[in-house]
Amino acid sequence: MTEWIKQGVLGELNVQMRKCHGRLVRYYKDNGRDFYVTSRREGNHSAGSLHPDGGAEDFSGQGVPVEEIKIVCGKDFDVVDEGTHIHYEYDPK
Repeated sequence: MTEWIKQGVLGELNVQMRKCHGRLVRYYKDNGRDFYVTSRREGNHSAGSLHPDGGAEDFSGQGVPVEEIKIVCGKDFDVVDEGTHIHYEYDPK
């Protein structure tokens, strides 16, 4: 299985996000799925978004339940099903 990055997606992730990204790519690969990144720092994001600082990423969920993704990411990450994609961000409480 492969990691794909949508054309036009730009920017690096912060350290915590890179670690979680790696865990997600492995999880998807181990479950026979490709991992499709749809957004990082580029584009317009809402006020207060963590995307511009590399603290958030969007990807295609491909039917994987959000609860499973939350387990892979860990307690310091928020994971939200936005309908067309999954948004996750490093946001320790």
